Amino acid sequence: MFAKPASAFTPTDAQIEQFLKLPKSQQEQIAKQFGVDLDQFKMSALSGGGSNTQRENQETDQYYQQPRAPYQDYKPTTRQQNNGAQGYSSPPSRQYQYNQRQGQREDYQMQDYSGQRYPDENNVHQGRSAPDSRSSYQQVNPYYRSQQEYPDRTDSTFYPLTPDSPYQQRNQFDSDNPSLGQKFYSGMQHQSGELRSFGYELFQNNFEAFVPNSNVPVPLDYIVGPGDSFTVQLYGKENSSYDFTINRDGFVQFPEIGPVSVAGLSFGQVQDYINKTVSEQMIGVKSSVTMGALRSMRVFVLGEANQPGSYVVSSLSTMTNALFSSGGVRKIGSLRNIQLKRKGKVIATLDLYDLLLRGDTANDSRLAPGDVIFIPPIGKTVSVDGEVRRPAIYEVKNETSAQQAVQLAGGLLPTAYPKESRIDRINEKGERTVVNLDLSSKQGAALPIRKGDVLTVFSVLDSKQDIVELQGHVKRPGIMAWKQGMRVTDVLGDIYNLKPNPDLSVAMIEREVQPSRKLEVLTFDLGAALINPLSEYNVKVKPRDKITVFNYTDPRAMIMLPIIDSLRTQASQSEREQVVKIGGFARFPGEYPLIRNMTPLELIALAGGLTQDAYSLEVEITRYTLDEHENQEIKYLNVELDDTAGYVLQRQDYLNVKRLPDWSPEETITLEGEITFPGTYTIKKGETLREVLLRAGGLTEQAYPKGAVFTRSDLQVLEAQRLEELKNKLKGDIAASNIAQQESIERVGSDDAENLLESLGEIKPLGRMVINLPEIVNKPEAQDILIADGDTLNVPGFKQSVTVVGEVQYPTSHLFNKKYSVEEYIDRSGGLNTKADDDRIYVVKADGSVLLPKSSGWFARKSISVEPGDTVVVPLDADRIKSLTLWTSVSQIFYQIALGAAAVNSF
Repeated sequence: MFAKPASAFTPTDAQIEQFLKLPKSQQEQIAKQFGVDLDQFKMSALSGGGSNTQRENQETDQYYQQPRAPYQDYKPTTRQQNNGAQGYSSPPSRQYQYNQRQGQREDYQMQDYSGQRYPDENNVHQGRSAPDSRSSYQQVNPYYRSQQEYPDRTDSTFYPLTPDSPYQQRNQFDSDNPSLGQKFYSGMQHQSGELRSFGYELFQNNFEAFVPNSNVPVPLDYIVGPGDSFTVQLYGKENSSYDFTINRDGFVQFPEIGPVSVAGLSFGQVQDYINKTVSEQMIGVKSSVTMGALRSMRVFVLGEANQPGSYVVSSLSTMTNALFSSGGVRKIGSLRNIQLKRKGKVIATLDLYDLLLRGDTANDSRLAPGDVIFIPPIGKTVSVDGEVRRPAIYEVKNETSAQQAVQLAGGLLPTAYPKESRIDRINEKGERTVVNLDLSSKQGAALPIRKGDVLTVFSVLDSKQDIVELQGHVKRPGIMAWKQGMRVTDVLGDIYNLKPNPDLSVAMIEREVQPSRKLEVLTFDLGAALINPLSEYNVKVKPRDKITVFNYTDPRAMIMLPIIDSLRTQASQSEREQVVKIGGFARFPGEYPLIRNMTPLELIALAGGLTQDAYSLEVEITRYTLDEHENQEIKYLNVELDDTAGYVLQRQDYLNVKRLPDWSPEETITLEGEITFPGTYTIKKGETLREVLLRAGGLTEQAYPKGAVFTRSDLQVLEAQRLEELKNKLKGDIAASNIAQQESIERVGSDDAENLLESLGEIKPLGRMVINLPEIVNKPEAQDILIADGDTLNVPGFKQSVTVVGEVQYPTSHLFNKKYSVEEYIDRSGGLNTKADDDRIYVVKADGSVLLPKSSGWFARKSISVEPGDTVVVPLDADRIKSLTLWTSVSQIFYQIALGAAAVNSF
């Protein structure tokens, strides 16, 4: 067999990175052990050259991409010649097969194996497909189907076991892409997911395992040999120290004594022999012998190793050290039958389960030069899953029963239910079957296991038996044990176990009806049960009952939602959903479960009772029934709450709680400004503004009733909606005008409209209603105003100003002069500007009313009486924006702007 050179170990990139992090002394020791130039290795690693394996794989790929030539013309590359000198063979595509049956050498036709060099059972290798399932490589590789296709094959050196050999590459590929059979032996998909084979993670990411154990004390039974060195310290009559290395003949050259043969002796025997020789031949001198640098030796790791081949290891190395050096065991290799062969005989067997499960290293034998560690394929496997401490796939050796398989998995978890266990098995007919067993019994525990069995131990059920649960508005919610004869007060304790503000009128019990376990809901009077535990209100509880205590102030919809869903789920044609509804002026209207023989008062209590404005004498029940032809009928029943004993609610009933007649919450009006007693006043239905003013003492002498501002919240909402509609419509017209071809004067008008739209967006609706407050106050026979909740009245003091706004040169306010007309006020504001529409000038009176142009034309401005607090509005010329069609609405926008300006000036 071809041997792997001492320097053939190829670390991964991660291992190189870890190696560079080690102390320099340790790096030098490892480099010396493996015969590596440390400086050259560091330069190669730091330059990003990658591992040797990667570079060799690249060259191999380049070789297979070359055109094929006849074999007699084949010349290996320099790299291949070097590999051959180190013990590597020629490429697999140039091998020969010996036909021993005919006794002659047969030269196979050379073929191009690129794309099909290392096919697996599925004919796929890294994206390359083989032409058929029996490729040429499968025919010539003696390690592949050699026993089946070539039973007379005896040439074991046909391919070398090196990391670059096709056999090793195929092994690596198989471990990454297992076949269906390998998947079966490496585990099945089971209820807790895909199980992993036990023990193989020992060899993952463990670079330190590659470091030889050269720093430990040398045991006395260590057999020394050529290459070992030791130090002899002489003291007494002569003091000196000598370092000796055993030569290849097994001797050390001792000064003044001569050659001393130590080969084959143990270290303890060497100490005794040298001490005796020195004391006999050197009178008055004694010696002390210690070991120095240890020799290295070559061993072979073969079989199902991740990197089979030969390795140079320390003379103190054991079987596990060599296994780590080879990258560990593949997942199809055995962990329990690793053989140590010496001179063709098995001298020791290592079971890694002893190390992993019990920490026992007794069988981890020390290696000798030329030893072979052989890893056979994995043997019989059993999967253990479920409620065990270490679910995995285990290789069984002496374990034959189900109980022993469970012990391999670390035993059962506390949540395991061994009486419900199962074995998934392939029977003699090749069919999958199931075997149920009770691991708690002797018969079940002793049940024999077979190859490929999947033993599953199930867990105990999550549900709890013989319990009672307390939840809701209590200090200590939770679960307690149920006892025979237990009542609700035994679960609740006393009233001090409740949180503040509980609903003592009702509590709820959720109960499972056996054997169907359907949901049933009960209620009871919590306060009566706590006051008198011996009364009928202190009902008995059953196993798995759930008691809920309500908070008096919290809504109950979220509590009832899962209960309603469960009742609807269990409903059927013969038994419709047991749900009722309550609406109107109950505290928590909604859907509630229908209790057996439930009365309207019980439903009202479950809904938290009645609100303060509820009508407590009578309720209305809407009932949905089916006649004999299964047509729906609707009935309305008025039930007096004083006598509900004869009224039992039915499923899907709707109970409506009415409101008190003429009931209204507290309503107010706010009086501000020049009022004798301003403030907020409560009002009643039908009360008028004049009546409230009389209650407030009337107006002061400084009041200016013509400028009063009366606002109402309903009108404010309506006004806001109207403004929003007008803004949206105006936006559309402006967009249309921008698209149309317009003259420069029209574009200017469009810009004005956009400015108007921007100003319109800044207006806040007031909800003002125009009133004639002087007539309301002074003329009782005049039409008065019915006031509503939220109304406000602001009566300003006397105003001496008249305001001019709009398209004038200088909008401002002027001192009132009864001699001035509209035009004179405009002239005092600088007159009209070029954008003004002098035909549509209007006046907003102090009370909010507007004097608009008459239909026949502009009104006689001199006939209009301008009073203190009035506002003269000069609008924008509508004819400047021909493409806009909303000027009827825009005039209303102007009105709103003027109205807002007048309102602001009124305060």
